[in-house]
Amino acid sequence: MEPEIIHIPELAKLLGRTESSIHSARQAGAPWQPPFFKQGSRICWRINTVRRFLKGCEEGRHAPSKPGRKRQPPPTLSRVG
Repeated sequence: MEPEIIHIPELAKLLGRTESSIHSARQAGAPWQPPFFKQGSRICWRINTVRRFLKGCEEGRHAPSKPGRKRQPPPTLSRVG
């Protein structure tokens, strides 16, 4: 039977990352990491939430926004004949 709640080592294996990268990303608020909750002092994830988050990533719902201003179209040149 699969556990309902996973911790950092299990999430690291599931995402193919190191435990250190999970810690760093959680502190930095990385957009590629599913939402977590605390159980005492331990950081936890519900396996169903992680799966839904990953499905959303596959569908492009969790893509980070691009920084910077939106581009303006170049001005058109009028020909003088």
